[in-house]
Amino acid sequence: MSQYEGVSDEELPDNFGYTHRSLFFLSVALGEILIISKPHRKKEELDFLNNFIFKKYNVSLLYTFTMEYCKLLESNKGNSNYAGLHKLNRKVAYLKGKSYQKDFESNGERIDKLINSDFYKHLRMLRDKTFAHTDKSKTGNNFNIHAFTDEQLITAKSHFNEMNSIHSVCAKYFKVEFIISLDDDSSDLFVARQGKYLKHYKENTKDDWDVD
Repeated sequence: MSQYEGVSDEELPDNFGYTHRSLFFLSVALGEILIISKPHRKKEELDFLNNFIFKKYNVSLLYTFTMEYCKLLESNKGNSNYAGLHKLNRKVAYLKGKSYQKDFESNGERIDKLINSDFYKHLRMLRDKTFAHTDKSKTGNNFNIHAFTDEQLITAKSHFNEMNSIHSVCAKYFKVEFIISLDDDSSDLFVARQGKYLKHYKENTKDDWDVD
């Protein structure tokens, strides 16, 4: 049995799990990026997040998001790029025939729109020049990676929702329903708790190296 109750692996396109996994990793990375970038935080929370460990964590999240995002929009045929939404779309069309034709065309257009976006071009460049390969920077900086802007965060969330919707259209033809969301607030609660602890520590503890 697959991870989808009541549906055998043989009944699903053989790359269905690949796209689902990439979408899940994409959602985890984006959810954490949104939490780290959350506006209007309390000072103690910002103090906690303004730590080098979170800068390293953010780079790891950007790496994961970029690689999974680009993976989902690859369109090669054959056995390569098995998590691509275009590939899934074609496989569903092969299995379901004319009943899927309308959604096949619609999904194809939606995927192409994502591929033709400036956001995709930006991430593809980041992947090709920095993450998947390492081209020498004109500035000589070998760690030239910047966090998403507010506008890019909005676009990232919109594109994730669109990819998730496309995947759901494919899933419904096999009577599969699943939820991949950005609603996990456990890390946000962690930041809030640690911010309170840091504030209490600063107000009530004098470090050995502190001087009057």
